[in-house]
Amino acid sequence: MSQKNTTEVDVRFSKLAIAVGYRSIGQTWPNPSVGCVLVKDGTIVGTGYTEIGGRPHAEFNAIKEAGKLSDGATAYITLEPCSHFGKAPPCAVELIRANIKRVVCPLEDPDPRVSGNGFKLLEEHGIQVDRISCLTKEARKLAEGFLKVAEKKRPFIALKLALSLNGKIATRSNESNWISGNDSRTLVHFLRSRYDAVMVGKKTALVDNPNLNLRGQFSLLPSPKKIILDRELTLPKTSNFAKNNKNKNLIIVHDRKYDSKALRKWNQNSVNTLGVRADQKNGIDLPDLSMKLANIGLTRILVEGGGDLATSLLNQGLVDLLILFTAGILVDKEGLNGFNPIIKSSTTLSESPKFSLERTFRVGNDVAHLWRPLDSKESN
Repeated sequence: MSQKNTTEVDVRFSKLAIAVGYRSIGQTWPNPSVGCVLVKDGTIVGTGYTEIGGRPHAEFNAIKEAGKLSDGATAYITLEPCSHFGKAPPCAVELIRANIKRVVCPLEDPDPRVSGNGFKLLEEHGIQVDRISCLTKEARKLAEGFLKVAEKKRPFIALKLALSLNGKIATRSNESNWISGNDSRTLVHFLRSRYDAVMVGKKTALVDNPNLNLRGQFSLLPSPKKIILDRELTLPKTSNFAKNNKNKNLIIVHDRKYDSKALRKWNQNSVNTLGVRADQKNGIDLPDLSMKLANIGLTRILVEGGGDLATSLLNQGLVDLLILFTAGILVDKEGLNGFNPIIKSSTTLSESPKFSLERTFRVGNDVAHLWRPLDSKESN
């Protein structure tokens, strides 16, 4: 397996494969979103991405589109082809059957059932395998949810908050509709479409009564799972998120020791419930919750509030991406803080938690900032 045989053409087609992989991101769990581009004599003959629900895989779809033209082609793939037999033949075998002559791929699959075996199988059948290491970071970002589960046994967690100029998410009377503008709210629906699930705390569910679905131009896309943290199962079943459960994609998270009529009624209404441990403060144990969400196949979670949940996630180092929408509005000083992580008073600036600015852009009259914790910037 070589890392030296790649060219500018390889970089271009590999970037295209990554872009193709994003077409289904947030819809393929528990499998990763993968892109594949087949090229023969400098011409693209097939493209494919992992479909909704994780099957078929990207390689299968690209080969199907290319048909006989896949014979002798080069396959540009964003993640090492699987080599283990499951519900369908492994992708490495599909590539061998299609007589692919070369595979260019930036990323090894950490799944112990694969982990280099896919590349090895291809080479054993005479297929040249080239690693394109210059795009490893971009390929990891496409597969970051899958990789987080494989490497850390928890989903990738993004925290989204809309803040006033002075860092408030609501007034003292809990009025928060709407701090951000229409353009930002449209963008949030786009963000939701790229995640497996949207999660909020009980206070946000009670005060905002959110639908947590996809609307407007994104309404035809599969809606993500809706996760509500309700330790004592006291949320009303007349809430918007409960009434709009036609796809049976609502999960209520509660204290695992809590058993009541409320639990049975939620289940009778086709609502999934998930019992987790309580922490030392008698709240939801977030690391335990993260592990259980990974166990049911979720790889990418978008958290939309509120302040207490945001603070707890930050305190426990569970935030992989911080998405802040800053609006051009001031809220009174008694308003609710977006987050207030616990940092020891003796902590110096050099010791304080730091984030790397990934991107910033204007959204209507708001500004969006995307931040990643410095200690995980490269590991994600």
